[in-house]
Amino acid sequence: MEHAADAAPDRLSDLPDCLLHIILSLSSMGARRLVQTSALSRRWRHLWREVPFLDVGLHEFKRDDDLESWARFSSFADSLLLQHNAFDLDELRMQVVQPPKYGRHKRRRTPDTNSWVRRCLTRYNPAALDIYNHSTGPHVELHRMGDGTVLRSLTTLRLIGVTLCAGFELLLGADGCPRLEHLELKDCLIGFEEVVASRTLRTLVVDSCNKGMDQMSGSLLRLSYTPRIVAPGLASFHIVLLSDFAPLWLFDMPSLIQATVRLGRCCVLNEFDLLCSLHNVTKLEMSSFPPLNVVMVHRYGRDFPRFCNLRTLILDQCDEVHILLEYFILFAPNLEKLTLQDCTLPMPSERVAETPMSVKMTDYHFNLNLVEIKHREKDDICGIIEYLMLVSVNLQRTAIVLSKGPEKPWWRIMQH
Repeated sequence: MEHAADAAPDRLSDLPDCLLHIILSLSSMGARRLVQTSALSRRWRHLWREVPFLDVGLHEFKRDDDLESWARFSSFADSLLLQHNAFDLDELRMQVVQPPKYGRHKRRRTPDTNSWVRRCLTRYNPAALDIYNHSTGPHVELHRMGDGTVLRSLTTLRLIGVTLCAGFELLLGADGCPRLEHLELKDCLIGFEEVVASRTLRTLVVDSCNKGMDQMSGSLLRLSYTPRIVAPGLASFHIVLLSDFAPLWLFDMPSLIQATVRLGRCCVLNEFDLLCSLHNVTKLEMSSFPPLNVVMVHRYGRDFPRFCNLRTLILDQCDEVHILLEYFILFAPNLEKLTLQDCTLPMPSERVAETPMSVKMTDYHFNLNLVEIKHREKDDICGIIEYLMLVSVNLQRTAIVLSKGPEKPWWRIMQH
């Protein structure tokens, strides 16, 4: 019987180096496995050195002894930095974990995560950088990278499950990343209180971030100043905020085109400021946004923002949605499509017959072409339609589409 090698000759090795580098990059294999391809044949011995993709992480070195795992990983990372020659990387991914203090035999050591992260960022010039921590342990602290750290080619930065200590914001701004276009912060603890300014940023994602921890007391830091993001060229914005303890940052985004806002907390503080920062969008999705009358308590005499560019509005799981509806229909004169998903109205006995806004809306002519209602309770659908018709007869000429909405997410069920 023929061997498999005889039946299927090695055609892959006949490809030029540039194509093999692309294939190895697209495989998304870890750095250790990438180096192990050097054992395939003489043809593959040095190919890994020029691959423009690296995924370096402790997950490839797991052993019973945590300190031994860390020592093997640290040794490998040092060797990799000396032998891998593709300085201009398409993507660099780094898994960070909290270094162990003790091994299996109670040997105490003080390994440092930041040292090898700093060495990687000093040696390589990636176009995309992921620093992630998916473990269930504590967030890994990322400290200031140093005055000379400039990632000149970086356009995409994703930080997941890490603590950004004071001074790290210098890397996020124009001085540290002069070409940054996409910034994603997910499940991060924020320990800085400064302004982050970037003229090149186009997309911003802030997902489930919270205040940093005070290492001495173990409690959340009491930031006296709310971090501010200044991004004059930002076009797309996505924020998820589910914790009552998480601060709602301040944003300066005059060129914003589309935004998604998902809130799941009980306290209300900077929501009016957030609303003002979104006024230029053409498409807006708001999920679990608090009742507008509660938000307006923090208006402090300021004018209502007008949404003159808004064409598409999606309201998802918003309680007492009638006040929010009236606001957007009045202050978004060019609104064309409205989607209501799993929104609620107060009981008729609790509903105010006429609000100041609804009085103004009686003779108001809307540009709405389509209203889509996604809901799980038929009575609530009827209540919303009845309310829309009550607000203005002009809506009777608008197409209304009914459809079944999705199940509530787990965090929304817990709130009830």
